[in-house]
Amino acid sequence: MPEGDSIHRIARALDRDLVGKTLDRVETHDQGVIREFAGRKMAAATAHGKHLVIEFEGDWSLRVHLGMYGRWRRFSSPSAVPPNHTALLVAGGFAWACHRAYGAELVRTNALRTHPRLSRLGPDLLAPEPDFDAMIARAEIPAHGDREIAELLLDQRIASGMGNVYKSEVLFAERVHPRTLVRDVDTTTLRSLFTTAARLMRRNLLTRRRESVPLRRRPEPNSARLHVYGRAGKPCLECGSRIVRVVQGDMARSTYFCPACQGIRATAETPRNDSQV
Repeated sequence: MPEGDSIHRIARALDRDLVGKTLDRVETHDQGVIREFAGRKMAAATAHGKHLVIEFEGDWSLRVHLGMYGRWRRFSSPSAVPPNHTALLVAGGFAWACHRAYGAELVRTNALRTHPRLSRLGPDLLAPEPDFDAMIARAEIPAHGDREIAELLLDQRIASGMGNVYKSEVLFAERVHPRTLVRDVDTTTLRSLFTTAARLMRRNLLTRRRESVPLRRRPEPNSARLHVYGRAGKPCLECGSRIVRVVQGDMARSTYFCPACQGIRATAETPRNDSQV
């Protein structure tokens, strides 16, 4: 599941492999081969939260959002690329292809700053110096007070880059129940949630397999790499209680947590959709 760390890794790989190289072919799923781009060089690849922006010479950029299932792969030959790709970059006999992405579009580079999807993003958690003060200020807007904290952490307008995996792991690390209302989360805890997210994501930039459980804490090298995500019904690594899965928000996103370590939520209302599956 692509999150901010995945996009930053892809951007680094594309930047290292293609920047400065002359492109033989550029394709998108809706426009097919863009003949005007043949012979241009790639100028940069950057991550903006969960959005990847590939800049070309001539004031054009390709914005790609991988969504839930998208992925980029490098192929040693363009002929090896499977069909139905979302985007394709060919240079020097090899290719980078994107499949199953949410979408890809060409945008004027000088219009990126005002792009409706990019301009509303909150500060990037993996920026060289993340703006945690701005994240907190956005989270503490009164209109967010009645939202559940797990739902708010996925709001890319607050802080960009965090997805379902890190949401669950960060809430566990900070011992915050996912159904706690934002108005009941103090500023210090909000800062801890964002700084912990940035720390975990940055630590995983160099590996394809996310982890939040340090190797020294695992009973075996290949045992659980994550504390709670994807572990519904299994024992908590800290206290032995069974991990619970709930679904939250309009998109019914899954959240995993330990009811013992993370305590009860701040309101007396009975949690909705709590389950062991």
